[in-house]
Formats: sequence, structure tokens, C-alpha cells
Amino acid sequence: MKAKIFKSYEDYESWTEQFENCSDYQEIPTAIDDGWKVAVDMFTECKSWKTALRRFEKAFSKVNSEISAWVEGIRESCENGCFEDTTGWMPAWTRDPETVREFAKSGTYSFGVEETMEGYWYVFLNISGCYAGREARA
Repeated sequence: MKAKIFKSYEDYESWTEQFENCSDYQEIPTAIDDGWKVAVDMFTECKSWKTALRRFEKAFSKVNSEISAWVEGIRESCENGCFEDTTGWMPAWTRDPETVREFAKSGTYSFGVEETMEGYWYVFLNISGCYAGREARA
């Protein structure tokens, strides 16, 4: 299924408001690319995380040139038992706003592959800055 692409989180929120229930749109792969951050996610029905990742890559590979490389890294992580990494999104070692702001200037990342129900997978990837192939912020 082709991804629905938005230029901002606000655009995405406006789009979701047309639906009566979130279940009406949750199976549509969505991407938000605001020029700094790329956030992509999807639900898919299949038997394994490997199939879910293949579908994820197919749905989003044209959204950002870095997606396929990230999928390969996610696949390797999953093969080693790590189905989520959010440490690059918000450093666990600090909650100081200034430190977080400084940390985020070059870019951030997080990903997850989760079987939410038997045979139903949720996959997400958030990348920004250098992780999305973009210049660091001053």
C-alpha cells in the first residue's frame, strides 16, 4: 500500500479529523516529512516481523533516501532480539531541556517493531537531522 505523506504533524492531524474512528485510518501507512524530521509508521497483518519490515520498506522507501538503510539496520537489530531503540530520540541519561536541545541539533532517531496482536504488527521509524540525510542545525 502506498504511503500517505504529510508536510507537518498539523497536516496529519487535520487529515485524521475526517475519520470517525482511528481504526478507519490506522492501516494506511503514513509519513510526516517536515524538512528536518521524518516520521513513518504503519500497521500490517502478517505472520512475522520479517514480512512486516519488507512491507514497511516497500511503503516508505521513496519518502526518504535513508529509509532502506535504516530498515536494514532495524532488521539486524531484530535478528539480535532488539525490536525497539528509542535511546537516540531522547537521551536516557538526561531530562535537562538545554542538554536535550543541544543533543538534538545534529539529529535524533527511534524505531520499533511490535506485534500488537497475534499476526498484527506495528512498525515505526523517526529520524531527523543527520539521520535523515539533513544538515545539522546551528
